[in-house]
Amino acid sequence: MSAARSPADASRLTFLPADVITAMQISTIHRRSQKIFNEALRPLGFEERHFAVLAVLDGRGPLTQRQLAHLLDLDKSALGRIVDDLERQRLAERRAVPTDRRAHTIHLTDLGRQRIDEAQRIAGNVGRQLFAHLPPSTRRAFDQALRQLLDGAEADPSSPTKEGQP
Repeated sequence: MSAARSPADASRLTFLPADVITAMQISTIHRRSQKIFNEALRPLGFEERHFAVLAVLDGRGPLTQRQLAHLLDLDKSALGRIVDDLERQRLAERRAVPTDRRAHTIHLTDLGRQRIDEAQRIAGNVGRQLFAHLPPSTRRAFDQALRQLLDGAEADPSSPTKEGQP
């Protein structure tokens, strides 16, 4: 990742407030890491958004669409499209909840379990690729800062809602 090519390079954006520069840098890092991750997952036939759903189901077991949407901070229509994709690929399936005819739980299929195992190996490789240049102490501090940012965003009632997200 070349800082010179970054549109969020702080040395070229000194006219902006520090918080704006930080937000732009985080956005740039997100786009780049998502691109690398999606390219690495391409041979499996899915993307990071599919991986996230499969990984949560693998770790937590079957969940309702509402539970999944909450855990992944997705709106219900975005999650619905992801689950549709996973069903087409036979990686997950919806099952009716007997006590609520409107609700469905999402279950991994056997093929979904195989693919998520492969995808988690790929994710580990991508993580090592993205963070290999950071000393271990910086990586730990970065992980801690990300957790604090996420915790703060969840606790902040003025943060944008899922409905307002693209």
